[in-house]
Amino acid sequence: MKCKSIILVVYVVLFLSLLSVTIVSAQGRQAELIVFNFVGTEMIFTLDDTPYVVLGTDTVPEGGELRLTLIPGRHTYSAHAPGSEGTNGDIELLIGQTQMLGARLERSSPVLSPAGLVLEKPQDVLVVFEATLTPPASPTAPKPDPLRPLPVGKGGLVLVNYIGETLTVDIDGTLYTIPTNGRLQIDLPPGEVVYSVSAGLSGMNGTAQVTVNDYIGVGFKREIPPEEADYEVGEPVPTPVPLEISDFPLSLVDEPVGRAAFASPEVASPASEDDASIFTPPGEGVLEVVNYIGEVLTFTINNQAYLVAADGGTLTLNLAPGEYTFSASTPQAGMNGSLGVTGGDDTQVGVVLDFESGRMEVYIN
Repeated sequence: MKCKSIILVVYVVLFLSLLSVTIVSAQGRQAELIVFNFVGTEMIFTLDDTPYVVLGTDTVPEGGELRLTLIPGRHTYSAHAPGSEGTNGDIELLIGQTQMLGARLERSSPVLSPAGLVLEKPQDVLVVFEATLTPPASPTAPKPDPLRPLPVGKGGLVLVNYIGETLTVDIDGTLYTIPTNGRLQIDLPPGEVVYSVSAGLSGMNGTAQVTVNDYIGVGFKREIPPEEADYEVGEPVPTPVPLEISDFPLSLVDEPVGRAAFASPEVASPASEDDASIFTPPGEGVLEVVNYIGEVLTFTINNQAYLVAADGGTLTLNLAPGEYTFSASTPQAGMNGSLGVTGGDDTQVGVVLDFESGRMEVYIN
C-alpha cells in the first residue's frame, strides 16, 4: 500500500511538471498588446469584436492602459471616444511580440467647396498610432556659426528667428531672409536702425541702436495663437487672424567671434604692435588693409599684388602721400576703388563680404 502511495505521488509530480512546461511553452507562443489612452476621457477599444473600456487622463495620470495577451496573427480593432470620430484598423502580432498602441485626439481641417464655402466644420478625430515606452531624444538645435569680425567703424546687428517659419527683414529697403531658428548678422554704421519684419500675414516694426565695435542681438518670437476661428457651414472661410510677432533683446556676450584660420609664409598675417620691423619712414604714410572675409584676399595697389590671410589677416604698407587706385578680389567677388594716403598718418581699409548678396564692400577710415 505504501508503495502505491509513493507511485501516486511520483505521477502527480510528473503531471504538474509537464503541465508547467506546457503553460510556459504556450506563453512563449503568445503575444501581448498594450493600449495607452491619451484622449483625456475614457475610450472604447474593440478588439476582434470584444469591447474594452480604457480609462483616460482625466481618471488616470499619464493615460489609461489596457494589456491583452493574444494569439499571434492578424487582429482587427476599432477605437471610439465620446464627441469625436472613431477609427479602425488591424495589427499583425508575432510570437513573443509586445505591440504598443497609443490613442489621441487631433483636429481635422474644414471641408471647403471650390468657392471657399464651409461644407464641414473641423472635428476632433481619434487617431491610433504605434507607441513606445522609450521617450524620444530631445532635438538639438544646430549651433550657429561664430560671429563675423566687425569692419572698421561698424557694429553688428544680429537677428535671430524663433517664430517657427522663415522671417523677412527690411532695413532701409534691403530685404534679408532668416530661416527658421536661423541667425543673421548685418554690419552697419553706428546709429539707430529702423527695421520691419514679416512672416505670412504677421509683421511688426522696431528699432535698434548700433554702436561701433559692438554686437547687438535681437530675437523675434510669435505670440500664442488665438482661439480657433468659428467655422459655419454654408458660410465663407473666416479670415485668418494674423499672429503677433514681438522682438526682445539677446545677450551675445559669450558668443564666439571668428578669428584668423591660418597664415602661410607668402600670405600677409596680422601684425603685432610690438613688431619692431614696422615703422613709417619720414614723409610717408601707413596703409593697413584688414581682410574680414573667410578666404584669402588679393589686394593690388601701386601695381603690386598682395595676399591677405582670411578672417582678420592684416597687410601693412608704407606709401608716399597721394591718391591710389586699388583692386580687391577673392575667387567669389571683387571690386575696384581709390584711396588717399597722407604723410605721417594711418589709413585703414576693411574688406568685408555681404552675407546675403555676396557683394564685396570696402570701408576706408
